[in-house]
Amino acid sequence: MQNFLKILGVAVAATLPWVPAQAACEDYTKELRTMVSADQALRSRLDFSEINTPAQQKIGAHMGVIDRANTARLKVLFAQCGFPDAEKHGERAERDAWLLVQHADHDRAFQKQTLALLEKIAAERGEPVGRNFAYLSDRVAVAERRPQLYGTQLMSLPEQPCNLEFDRLDDREKVEARRAALNMPPLDIYKKMVIKNANCQGDVPETKPASPSSQ
Repeated sequence: MQNFLKILGVAVAATLPWVPAQAACEDYTKELRTMVSADQALRSRLDFSEINTPAQQKIGAHMGVIDRANTARLKVLFAQCGFPDAEKHGERAERDAWLLVQHADHDRAFQKQTLALLEKIAAERGEPVGRNFAYLSDRVAVAERRPQLYGTQLMSLPEQPCNLEFDRLDDREKVEARRAALNMPPLDIYKKMVIKNANCQGDVPETKPASPSSQ
């Protein structure tokens, strides 16, 4: 009954090979960009202040169709070409692939496989996990009813779509520390950014920030 703003596994990572792109993958980055363009063309039309209207519900239904088609194709591309490498394919391709996985909520196993793969890639590079990992980690945690480690996902009730609040968080101070380590804005600032992007300014009731203990 809740709307989540859209917004683990170890051995399974082996099913998503991280290999150099081959000749058959020459159009990999272009295809990723095309899929993301379709994804964003619909999501850019979302208006949480009108989310319960027939027009917005229709957009949501179309998003589901696009997400499923994108996921099916993305899994094929991952199997053929591996997960995009920023050095080989560019940072945008890497982010495009992550965004498509982030929106594959109908295929939680695929999201968890990719999450494990992102962690594996970071370890092989000797680097900490990045923001993409943080967002996907929280996405999976919310779906599995676990506390968010990074505080990236907000939710609202259907009758109050603009009353966006963080889904359950880990200890707030620890969440803030993890965010700071990834150069992510503090929770309160991030929440304002999300509300603005959801077109909810002026529709949000005045509330005091939740205390760490209540999270």
